[in-house]
This record gives sequence, C-alpha cells and structure tokens, in this order.
Amino acid sequence: MEKLRKHIKESFFNPIFHFLPLLLFLIVNDFFGMNVAWKVSFSFALILLIYVYFVYYRIFTWHLIFTLIFICVSTITAILTLLPQSLVSSQILDEIVALSFLIVFVLFQKQIHKIVLRLMPNLIPMTNNFEELFRVIWAFLFVLLFYVASFLIVQFIGQKVKQYQQMLQYLYVGVLFFLSIYEILRVQIIRAKLIREEWWPIVNDQGKIIGSIQRLTSLNDEKKYMHPIVRVLIIDKGMILLQKRSIESLIFPGLWDTAVSNHLNMGETIEQCVERTAKEQYSLSNFKYMYLANYTIEVEKERHYAFLFVSCQENELKINTIFTEQLKWWTQQQIDENLNTGIFSDNFKVEYDLLKRSGLLETGKCECNCKLKEVIYQQSNDAKKE
Repeated sequence: MEKLRKHIKESFFNPIFHFLPLLLFLIVNDFFGMNVAWKVSFSFALILLIYVYFVYYRIFTWHLIFTLIFICVSTITAILTLLPQSLVSSQILDEIVALSFLIVFVLFQKQIHKIVLRLMPNLIPMTNNFEELFRVIWAFLFVLLFYVASFLIVQFIGQKVKQYQQMLQYLYVGVLFFLSIYEILRVQIIRAKLIREEWWPIVNDQGKIIGSIQRLTSLNDEKKYMHPIVRVLIIDKGMILLQKRSIESLIFPGLWDTAVSNHLNMGETIEQCVERTAKEQYSLSNFKYMYLANYTIEVEKERHYAFLFVSCQENELKINTIFTEQLKWWTQQQIDENLNTGIFSDNFKVEYDLLKRSGLLETGKCECNCKLKEVIYQQSNDAKKE
C-alpha cells in the first residue's frame, strides 16, 4: 500500500509546488522589497528542492527545471529594477516578467511536451503531471494578466492611484492565496480518491515493473499495456475445474476460464494476489498451490504476463456471482471436443496445453511424488531467490 501511495503522489504531484517560490517572491517583493524577497523565496526554494529530492526523487529533475526558471525570473527582475522606470511601475515589474515566462510556456506547449518526452521517456507519471502543470499555468496567467492590466489602467487614470493600486494588491494576493489553497486541497482529495481505485502494474517483456495505470483506463485505452496476472488451475482425477465468467465481466465475458485468475494490484505480491483472489471468488482460506510456468499473451484489450499455478485443493467452494456465473469440472475429452468452438478463453487454451505437457493430468493429482514435481518446486524456489 505504501508503494501505491508513493506512486500516486508521483503521478499526481501537486503542480502548485513548482510555483510556490515564484509566488512567494512576487508577493514579498510587492510588500517588503527586493532584498527581503530574495532571502525568503530562495531559502524556501532550497528547502523545497531538498524535500522533493528525498520524497519525490523520480521527478526531481522536473522540479529542478522550475526552480531554475524561478531563478531566471528573479534575476531578470533584479536587473530591470536597476534601469530607469518611466512607462512601467517597479511594483508590477516582477509580475510582468513572470507573465512573459508563462506566455512563452503556453505558446510553446507542444514543443515543450515533445522535449519532456524525449528527455524523460521512461517516466510514466510525467504525462499526467504535464497536463496538471499547464492547467495551473493557465490559471496563474489569467490572474497575473488581470492584475497587471488593472494596475496599468489605474495608473493611467491618475486619480487616487495609490489607494486603488493598494486595493488591487490585496485582491491580487488574496486570489493567489485562495488559488494555492484550492490546488493543495484539490490534489489531496484526488489522491485520496485514487488510492481507493484499482491500479495495475505495467511490466515489460521480462516482467519488470515500469509503471502503473488505472484498471478502467487500461482496458479502454487503444494502447495495449502488459499487466502481470495470476492463474491457478484446480485439477482432480484428470479433470479441471473451470469457471464461466460473468457476462458483465470486462475480460472474457461469458467464456469458460481458469478457476482462479486475477490481475496483480500495484504494490501487491504474487502470493498476496493468489490468496486474495481465492478468498474473494470462492471464500477459500489457506489456499495451497504450486508454481507451474509463466507465459505472455496478447488478448482483446491488453497483454498478459501470466504466472501459472496448479492446485488440487478440494475445499467447498462458495461462488461469488460478481466474478463467476458457474463452476464445472471438465474432463480432457470434453475440453478437447470443445477447444476450438470459442467457449474457452485464450489464456486457458495456452494453459491447457502447458498442463497436458506437464504430465500432471495423467497422475490424477498434483500432490504426487513424480520427478516433475521436484522440477516444478525447484523452479519455484529459484524464482523466489531471484
């Protein structure tokens, strides 16, 4: 669960963190001057940089870029304050510089996105963070644009200038404060919602986790992601117990499939997934099984990196109708006669072939003392050591 929380925090990093040093600089500079603004904002930026490095290391580079942008804005503002100020008041000079940077970001959004993907191609959370970033950029752009335009209009009118400009400053600071608090609360609420949703790991062809994605997002995406799954074949006296999947299921609806099957959730071990699935689908506890093989397959909506196990446990099974419509023991002859009729899942067809070649069906039970069992257990132990 802790791994999942960390992944969600990285995938939904609060974009307001990128702007806090800059916002602090703008506000402090307006009320207390440049020297105080530099000391306060730079100290805060350094503390924030250290925090991101230790807590969100995977996106540290991304945050470092915005720290450098903040330094650029502050430096340019400091240089411009040394020049004669005739047309523009020094009170909004820093806002104008910051507004210029935001406009450049918006104008070159697509190009920046391509650069980010090229520099950080393996960083899955960046896509979501990039979209969140520009949503916040647009919000701050409108606030700064309104403030600068209003300030210049008041200055041009020339009546009660200081009074109106001070009112605009307080309103401007209030809006920025409200926007920052809103973003912090919004992200926390979204993270809390995401932690309750089902997240699947994304793995490469070697089974190594390279990212994660929400369940429904994966199944509805045009791109087929590879997810790790567990599958347990229950056998007894040469027969195989199969489940007929619910017609409402998003995966293999209405087809006959391996009795115990499920996707691993993010942060979950293979063993935890098998035990959770056995309990959810059939109210089984102390479920015993042994490793048979693993394989990869592409199905309609995704790709599977499957861990296949065998069990001969004969406890009474209580069907959870949410997952399973019917259970039935199938003989080899019945399966062979219907194998190509379209009533079995693609995964089961692969697993049936693996099971036949293993020799376990001929022994009647997987609790035999044959040489195959020793080989299987040795493979399982080797896998655990790795």
